[in-house]
Amino acid sequence: MKKSIMTLGILLSTTSFIFAQEKQSTGTVKDTVQSKNKTKDIEEVVIIAYGTQKKGEVTGSVGRVSAESFKDRPIARVDQALTGQIAGVKTRSTTGKPGEALEIRVRGTASISANNSPLYVIDGIVADDMANISPDDVQSIEVLKDAASTAMYGSRGSNGIVIVTTKKGVSGKPSFTFSQYYGVQTIEKKLDIMNSAEWIDYATEAINKRWVALAPGNSASDSYAVRANYYNLPNTTDYNLANINTMIDPRWGTNQVAYIDWQDAFYRPAAIQNYQLSVRGGSSNVKYAISAAYFDQEGMALNTGFNRFNLSAVVDVNISSKWKAGIALRPSYAQSYGATVDGKDNEAHKMLSMVPVAELGAGLYTNFWNNIRYRWAGSTVSPIGTLENTTNNTNEFRMLSSLYMSYDILPDLNFKISGAATNNFNINNGYTPTFNLVTNIPGQVSIASRRTVNYNRYLGEALLNYKKTFGSHTITALAGYSAENYRTTSQYNRNKGFANDDLKTFNFTQSASVLNSEYTASEWMLTSLFGRLNYDYQKKYMLFASIRRDGSSRFGWDNLYGNFAAFGGAWKVDKEDFLKDQNWLSNLKLRYSWGENGNNAIGDYRAFGTLAGGNYSFGNNLSNGLVPNTIENKNLTWEKTQSSDFGFELGLFNRIDFSADYYIKKTNDLLLQEPIASASGYTTAWRNVGSVENRGLELELSTKNLTGQFKWNTSANIAFNNNKVLQLGNNNKPIYTGFSSLTNIIQVGEELNSFYLYEAIGILSTADINNAGVAKTTGAIAGDVKYKDFNGDGKIDENDRHIIGSPTPDYYWGFTNTFSYKGFDLSVFFQGQKGGYSYALLGRAIDRPGMGTTTNVMGNWANRWRSDADPGDGKTPRLDGTTGGLLDTRWLYDASYIQLKNVTLGYNFPQELVSKLKISNLRLYVSLENVWRKDNYYGGYNPESVQSDGTDYGAYPNAKVYMMGLNFNF
Repeated sequence: MKKSIMTLGILLSTTSFIFAQEKQSTGTVKDTVQSKNKTKDIEEVVIIAYGTQKKGEVTGSVGRVSAESFKDRPIARVDQALTGQIAGVKTRSTTGKPGEALEIRVRGTASISANNSPLYVIDGIVADDMANISPDDVQSIEVLKDAASTAMYGSRGSNGIVIVTTKKGVSGKPSFTFSQYYGVQTIEKKLDIMNSAEWIDYATEAINKRWVALAPGNSASDSYAVRANYYNLPNTTDYNLANINTMIDPRWGTNQVAYIDWQDAFYRPAAIQNYQLSVRGGSSNVKYAISAAYFDQEGMALNTGFNRFNLSAVVDVNISSKWKAGIALRPSYAQSYGATVDGKDNEAHKMLSMVPVAELGAGLYTNFWNNIRYRWAGSTVSPIGTLENTTNNTNEFRMLSSLYMSYDILPDLNFKISGAATNNFNINNGYTPTFNLVTNIPGQVSIASRRTVNYNRYLGEALLNYKKTFGSHTITALAGYSAENYRTTSQYNRNKGFANDDLKTFNFTQSASVLNSEYTASEWMLTSLFGRLNYDYQKKYMLFASIRRDGSSRFGWDNLYGNFAAFGGAWKVDKEDFLKDQNWLSNLKLRYSWGENGNNAIGDYRAFGTLAGGNYSFGNNLSNGLVPNTIENKNLTWEKTQSSDFGFELGLFNRIDFSADYYIKKTNDLLLQEPIASASGYTTAWRNVGSVENRGLELELSTKNLTGQFKWNTSANIAFNNNKVLQLGNNNKPIYTGFSSLTNIIQVGEELNSFYLYEAIGILSTADINNAGVAKTTGAIAGDVKYKDFNGDGKIDENDRHIIGSPTPDYYWGFTNTFSYKGFDLSVFFQGQKGGYSYALLGRAIDRPGMGTTTNVMGNWANRWRSDADPGDGKTPRLDGTTGGLLDTRWLYDASYIQLKNVTLGYNFPQELVSKLKISNLRLYVSLENVWRKDNYYGGYNPESVQSDGTDYGAYPNAKVYMMGLNFNF
């Protein structure tokens, strides 16, 4: 932390030096400053809960991203615009799959079993995400971080609020805007897996060892014919009878077999493109904004991709001097397609495991259709053939609609009523044909599936706003009522066995067998009363208080309601008489806030005992019935987060703006799916137990380094967060989580989901095996992994697992520089994190001794232990070791990284030229996304591609994007 704060201090000093240099060349400080508008930043308006405030009046911690900062970036979703832009807002690209959302965390992880994602609000309307908003329609994004800012959303404010404000109509003639970009994506990095020569060497060693151990007199130099004779096999060129455990393919190293780089075949350069046309205009009484956008992103993995079509229509009407109304319609249609690439046992995992050798006639389509599998390979079907022939299409139609009407009861009193609906219809069609036609006929084992999901959310709100100024005193009050209803229905069918593979859609009643046939429905409601009071004296002293009462149907009947209050204040020190005439000081503000938020982000009906289908035996017959499947908890109630925030803001010379926030965030009554004794008939139960604390520091700095004809601006942010479990249920008994509950632990006094592993410290030598004083696992041999004897009992067993770090980074940061000269501008954006760990389950899945030689392995196995005289890299064991089943630190990686996220170079054509083309402006730019990354992550594609517990089982890799764009108005 000290080093990072020092870095910001150096930047601040550098900026001061730059300013001093300009002073020498352009005149006095007073002359320079007085030419600026001192109140410019103070008058900036930011969006808050249920309203707006001038920036100088904000008492809470609010981060803001304007559309200007991401207008030239190839982003598919609005959430991508937040990366590295706001201190305390951590985004992670957990998958590079086209169209997928980022994971967003505001001020750390506060819950164990409940959702940790922020609440999304689009133009005042609560939404599930930002998927159906085109980035080009966004005016600004505000993130409410502290309880003072989020408490007005009560039950859902504990994880922060992301508020999206879209572009609105303006008075005047219609103004058309067209924007377009086209780019090419390439894989950000390839994994280091063995090439064909390395795998052949690896397989040869393993096969020879087994052959030599098979019988006395066997030698590693024995030919294929000698080994075939041992098994009484014919010595022919038909190798399908060969014993692959002890017989080497004599064609290795010749041109009689195909050598394959599966990653090069699996991932391709892919196109990405976007087009948007919008029009804004209106009169003094009617204003409108209408847009249409099309986004298309091919996936780098074959036959995968995503496309989306957006429409948006927003109309605001001044009916009279007192009445106003408005309506917004935002339909969108999106399609994603392609076999599942990322995750355990899915196509990327299979591809990386493929042996890089195949029969010449089969090549990339080994073990596919009529091609037999390569004898020395596993039974995995060609992932190339699977990608090209699997149907997995998801079509989603969304409609976000809202309307409002407001009435000015008095000049200072306004009543507003609004309603909104979110309607989603999602349908997924899947078809997996019969790939193996050597032993099957078309359609014989084919699987067809169909899932439809209908999701509907309805919201009604009534707001009463009052604002009055009495001399130096200003009072603003808000009272409101809100009611929401959510309902989801889902139907799923999955059948196996069809007459052929010619069609992709079948009558499910004519399949050979039914695998799944189910229908589900769920519903929940939320009702709320809320109020807020703000007091402002002379624009110097600001106080506020708010309260909200929420009732959620997700909790027990006696605990439906929760009360959430907040208060805070701010002091504008620069407005005091002893400072107000100081031209060098443009802002000095101190802030404090405290508040409590809730969290009800768990599944429906968790507080109630529910039933599931089951069979009963009556005599010799089975009868359908119902059996209990969840345990009731009438006392289940709100998870509550109390948060304090101490804020400091400083502005100098209208060119330097610095802010710092220190927060303490404690979550109590955790909504925890807690393990319980199986004798109860259940394995887990939802309860309110335990607490978690997050403490952090957030620093933001923006500077105008040069302001002449050549301009240079800088913005930087850094956030530190410390996470600790304070209490758990069952007498603080630890909870084991992660992969098979073997990689992570939740334990009092430690960070959430800390890694709980065996610690690998090297490789056992023959001397270690013979030394009784060296701790080792039972049956260990020379060349096995050497582990730390954590408890010092002289042996390696379960008791030697211990905590080694956590997924939470020490700090994360963003750093942007923008330059402009005449019509040219350049933006360079870096971001990254320091600390935290990622556990590469994908790497482990293709990186274990004792797996045999029918799959490929990580490239580090080329430097494996072969003997005491040839120990390799000192970390990779022998290929036939005994410790492959243990989950240890060999696959635990430092998740620190530095990334050059974006570089954009643009040119705005001169107005004289543009006017001749009958347009108002013309801009051409090139942009590079994910340009460069420095990390230590060897076992996976991306150190961000992890679940909440820090484990990565193979995510779709991120893409480097090279693109060109064009914008113009007319």
